[in-house]
Amino acid sequence: MPEGLTGSLAQLPLIDLLKMLAAAGQTGRLELSSGLDLGDLYLHRGQLVHAEASGDWGEAAFARLVTWPNGQFRFIPGEEPPERSIAKPLDQLLAEAARVASEREAIRRVVPSMDIVPRLARKAPRPQLTIDAADWELIALLDGARTASALAAELGLDDFEVMRRIYRLKLAGLVEFEKPQQLAPAARALAGPAFFQALHTAVAAAVGPLAEIIIDDCLDAMGHTRQDFPRDGIARLAEAISNEITDPEKRVRFQQTMLALIRGQAA
Repeated sequence: MPEGLTGSLAQLPLIDLLKMLAAAGQTGRLELSSGLDLGDLYLHRGQLVHAEASGDWGEAAFARLVTWPNGQFRFIPGEEPPERSIAKPLDQLLAEAARVASEREAIRRVVPSMDIVPRLARKAPRPQLTIDAADWELIALLDGARTASALAAELGLDDFEVMRRIYRLKLAGLVEFEKPQQLAPAARALAGPAFFQALHTAVAAAVGPLAEIIIDDCLDAMGHTRQDFPRDGIARLAEAISNEITDPEKRVRFQQTMLALIRGQAA
């Protein structure tokens, strides 16, 4: 396997890449990035033995990484894992990932977004019903006003788990969907000149004199200028610029700088 093998997950999906590395019996670290998200997968003689992503380890991290539709990868041969957090064979992990992907697709057909507002159905679907304790916890919060996103925050659950519960209730005929109320748009805080000065420094460190062009092209693609760019769009802008940085090490440094900038904006 060539030293520092790099590429795009859009062109070579992670599952296919892992199968290729496993078939070759490779040992090393697969470094992954998607926008500001970073992850690592470690292989030993063709077997996946450790995964890290966004604070998760082991199978949970692997499950998160295989959902990335695009991003960049770099394989560093010979690098040993800091620990071994995965014991299942790669084939079993990939089969489970395919099952979860199929489940996600089925759920999204019924619950298309976190903006929907579920409410109790006006009529019971049948005379007697059995409801899971977890689903009852959700039902108790349905008021015809909270969106799925608000319910997730209230319950302290991730979006997909709430979508899964709403999906079960919808199939059981227990909930219906309301359209969210249209509220007047609130004034959006702007990123501001100080942010763009810091952004230019970070991009220039990664791509040199092309920094101004790349920043303006990404802003134009998002339909904004430096004067009207909102603060809540910084992460998306950083992701767009990150995809233009071809050097893996410089891309990672840029992402780390942007994470610090975003935290500073939020403070």
